[in-house]
Amino acid sequence: MNNSKIGILGAGIMGCCLALELAQRGHCVDLYELASTPMTGASLNNEGKLHLGYVYAKDPIKDTHKLMIRGSLAFTRIIKKLTGQSVEALHPSEPFQYFIPNDSQLTMKEIFNHFNEVQLTIDQTINATKDQYLNVSADTHFTRNSLNIHENYFSSKYTLGSFSTEERSVSTSAVANILTEAIKNQKNINFIGNTRVISASRLTTEEVEITVKNKGRTVVKRYQCVANCLWNDKLRVDKTAGIINTGPWILRYKAMISISAPSIDLRLIPSATGILGSFGDIVNHKNGTYYLSWYPLCKLADTLDGDGQKLHSRIHSLPARSVKRLLSGLPILSEIVSSITHRKFIENNILAMAKYIPSVEELLKYGTYYKLSGGVILAKGATDIDDPNSYLHQRSIIGPRAYGRYVTIDTGKYCTAPLFALEAADIITEIIL
Repeated sequence: MNNSKIGILGAGIMGCCLALELAQRGHCVDLYELASTPMTGASLNNEGKLHLGYVYAKDPIKDTHKLMIRGSLAFTRIIKKLTGQSVEALHPSEPFQYFIPNDSQLTMKEIFNHFNEVQLTIDQTINATKDQYLNVSADTHFTRNSLNIHENYFSSKYTLGSFSTEERSVSTSAVANILTEAIKNQKNINFIGNTRVISASRLTTEEVEITVKNKGRTVVKRYQCVANCLWNDKLRVDKTAGIINTGPWILRYKAMISISAPSIDLRLIPSATGILGSFGDIVNHKNGTYYLSWYPLCKLADTLDGDGQKLHSRIHSLPARSVKRLLSGLPILSEIVSSITHRKFIENNILAMAKYIPSVEELLKYGTYYKLSGGVILAKGATDIDDPNSYLHQRSIIGPRAYGRYVTIDTGKYCTAPLFALEAADIITEIIL
């Protein structure tokens, strides 16, 4: 491992996939991570949706759904290549229903037209790549629900209609376990946990020097190439390497709720997403567990200052009694100060979702376990998704970029990480050979 040529910063889904791909190509890799194990941050704490682009109906250039489809169709093929694990090991969820609230930013007709564009792109991409979405063979990936089907799931008082789709989530914990095990068993990867990246410097000697801190000790190391796969710390480390990411960039902390309710009929509560605006998601994992995040409540804080680690610490590190005082001007955060108010926060999320999906209220009655977690989301833009003109409605200008021997990667979405790992590996291979 002392002959490692490549340093990878961050062991989320992006860093793990890139490390495994480079290792399979015969390269030696040092993989740095702030936590003690891989895949503990945003890569674990999200809904795991393999996006087909349905939520990006307001992208003005109509490119985001095309990239999401490429990434999601290739997702299982690449994970299998990197780990040997098949689709079944990823535990795909119930397929998603999309409901349209009365105050959606788009009409039913506009959303229907976008879904038709998505279907056309799926067909074209399958023909070009031969990839199948989660090995599901379907003539169509969405249908508009009849009134009877719609009212079986959703409130007719608060929604305009809905669509059934073939879109699914995978289990982020299953993916995390699979990638972590593959990293452990790959002899060409040296995992270095409990390590904070302080800085990266592009040297004139065609090397990149990084400074890290591990167990209170500062270490400086040089590599032929360094890949920044960090998420909440990406912008800060890029800046130390002399790269100013044109912005603005918004960093948001989003909470998520995991619920176990094994006695509920698995057909009762759908996987569902509300569009288009500030709504939320619920995922039915088909095993008695559910993911829930009502965005107006679970978006706990945001910042434009580029320091995601500070935002993360602001939520996690302060004593409970300090949270209310520090964040008194922000909605919801002032309530999350004890286990009692944690439970109240979870209840509020369930009830907010149940307004649109009445069956969700069963999670309050029959839930046997509730867990609140979360992570930082990085995206280009200055305003949140409740702004119809927000740049967050467009996620097509993402992926790896090389600045000499320093490669920085905007993962964009969970579903695009494996695809970008292969693209970044091609760039790095060309750099060091």
